[in-house]
Amino acid sequence: MKTFRLVGLTIEVQGENGARLEEIPLSGGLIINKEDGENHWMIEALLTEEHRSYFESLSQQKQELPLYVTISKKTNKPAEIKAKIKSIMVLEEHISVLFEGRMLARKAKHEPEKLLEDLLTKGLEGDDLKQAFTQKLNEQRELNVKKSAQT
Repeated sequence: MKTFRLVGLTIEVQGENGARLEEIPLSGGLIINKEDGENHWMIEALLTEEHRSYFESLSQQKQELPLYVTISKKTNKPAEIKAKIKSIMVLEEHISVLFEGRMLARKAKHEPEKLLEDLLTKGLEGDDLKQAFTQKLNEQRELNVKKSAQT
């Protein structure tokens, strides 16, 4: 097994108005590649106590959640994992949420649609929407160029 630092966690949540992305602020976390040949991963997210009821509610649904996890560096592109909550441990000032799931293949063609959907759920429209969408796409392209130059 290989262990990495978890630096970003976003959950895709289904609501009345469709899917929306919720970025979860981390106090810390780990992500473990089980190296079992099936692409299974374990994610431990250390969160503040205020997130307890939210994750307990998600856990009771016993459904797979689409997660977008950023591994090692904030500048890395998030990986998509379908995971279930395995346990929630209450600590002194934090909670530890343990997920287990499978990493999915990247689908680059859908990323602009997810970005647009996220901006729409934030209430952006018209020129504000166009400007924010263009800015986010440019930021992603710049990160990809920087990463390519480093390798």
